[in-house]
Amino acid sequence: MIALPEQKTIKGRKLVWRGEPFTASDPLAAWQGLLKVRGVHESDPFFSPKLSGLPDPDAMQDMERAAGRVTQAVLNREHIHVFGDFDADGVSGTAILTEALKAAGARVTSSIPHRSDDGHGIGVEPVQEAVKAGSHLGISVDTGTTCFEACDEAVKLGFDLIVTDHHLPERAPERDGSSEKLPSAFALLNPAREACGFADRKLCGTGVGFFLLMSVWKRLREAGHEVEFDLRSLLDRVAVATVADVMELVGVNRILVYHGLQQLNGANSIPPSVGMQALKKIAKVKKSVSVETIGFYLAPRINAAGRMRHGEEAMRMLSTSDEDEAMALAESLDETNRQRRMVEADVFKAAELKLGNSDVLAVYDEAWHAGVVGLAAGRLARKHGRPAAVGFVTPEGQVRVSLRGRPGFHVGNLLNGCAEYLEGFGGHAGAGGGTVKADGWNGFVAAFGEAVADQSEHAGDQLTQSVDGVLELGAMHAGLAERLQRFEPVGQGNAAATWLIENVHVAENRPLKGGVVRLKVSDGAQWLDAIVFGGGAFGDALERGNIVSLLGQLKLDEYRGNGAVQFVVEDLLISE
Repeated sequence: MIALPEQKTIKGRKLVWRGEPFTASDPLAAWQGLLKVRGVHESDPFFSPKLSGLPDPDAMQDMERAAGRVTQAVLNREHIHVFGDFDADGVSGTAILTEALKAAGARVTSSIPHRSDDGHGIGVEPVQEAVKAGSHLGISVDTGTTCFEACDEAVKLGFDLIVTDHHLPERAPERDGSSEKLPSAFALLNPAREACGFADRKLCGTGVGFFLLMSVWKRLREAGHEVEFDLRSLLDRVAVATVADVMELVGVNRILVYHGLQQLNGANSIPPSVGMQALKKIAKVKKSVSVETIGFYLAPRINAAGRMRHGEEAMRMLSTSDEDEAMALAESLDETNRQRRMVEADVFKAAELKLGNSDVLAVYDEAWHAGVVGLAAGRLARKHGRPAAVGFVTPEGQVRVSLRGRPGFHVGNLLNGCAEYLEGFGGHAGAGGGTVKADGWNGFVAAFGEAVADQSEHAGDQLTQSVDGVLELGAMHAGLAERLQRFEPVGQGNAAATWLIENVHVAENRPLKGGVVRLKVSDGAQWLDAIVFGGGAFGDALERGNIVSLLGQLKLDEYRGNGAVQFVVEDLLISE
């Protein structure tokens, strides 16, 4: 077996093989080795994601009941109210449901909760207000599974509330063979339900809403009600929501995101929505939109509205057909995002100081902004390698916490472990949150610490870096870089191929603006161009004359063109 270096990388990671170890000296051997590691073949459907490969939406538990009721409402022109959420997933889902159902002829209204004033979930008052406004049917998106009071109020008022969600249900004492506590909704569309598992439980909230629309469209056609609106026009926002919510890009999600990116890049017959076109322009996205583009440029601006002001602003941008309105809203989101970055940095620094040397990363403060505590928790989790909970204080004096984790941990299960000290909560693998009961903070911290410790036993080494293969410089060819693009979209659950280049000589080190460093490295016979983003993290390890082993990705150099390639350095080891 080929041995990886035992020493840790500059970033403190331990190298592990992703699959069967291999070394390649030419592009073809590298490609064949990668296919074997990833368990795929050239002819696999994986490399040609087709919308026809999406599963039958009616296979989702409760779908026939839910879609039948929505179809009835459309045909009868009933008033439908959509209950959204304030993050990118929630506002995207609200946007696609309202846009599509209006196009089908329904009367549709929507509401987005305010992060600090209302918190996550459907409140009792919004249900009452929807009924007063004459609505008899409600649809939630990205929320509702733990909104028991709202669902009970809906039943009481004769209001049919369909929940579409993907967050874990609360756990309850064993009863009737189930440990789930489910709301009294008219229908509950949630792949995370024990008895469901649709799409391998990997859909985001917007994805669930999209499958509801697919089922409704099928029923409308069967009823002779032809709708000209093409559901494929919604895939740009489905893709953004899926990436923003850090869903695994495999199976159904791979198909949805692949086609959403095609739309965002103008690579098919359906142009991006007016709002997404405006956001791309404001974010100065000039190259092809990728998963990385969504994660770093588009999603943060969409999320900024709900974090700093109100998610309604983002929802309107994502659903408007007016170009001037879309541009004005995109500009506003851009300014809000700048504000968010500054506030987030301040909260993170304050949280670090307040935690001190505590082993349990749980902290709150009355002065902290509700919109950035989740981001601060994410930064703490990444820095310390274990889940973190950061909270703020509501106007009612309650502590509301946001949790973030890291690979190997499941935040939704952590929350279930703290349920005794929470009034309400919700979450999935990577993120979640809840409201701490009065005088329950100390108990929550203790339970959170125990839950993290319990999961730590199964989480494995907290800082590892998977390596697909070891490449010699002779394998660094444009042909290989082009083939690697077939794995797109890459991201959570479908990582970009990571290669190790061992013991190369740094022949040139040229610093550029923004911490970017361009390198030339050599094995004594061949040369390779490399680039480092955030090169300051490596100190003087990449100085000319050093012998290093590089970890990263092989990509086409779009700047130079003409088949040029470069190695994007993500981490390295100093040769001893």
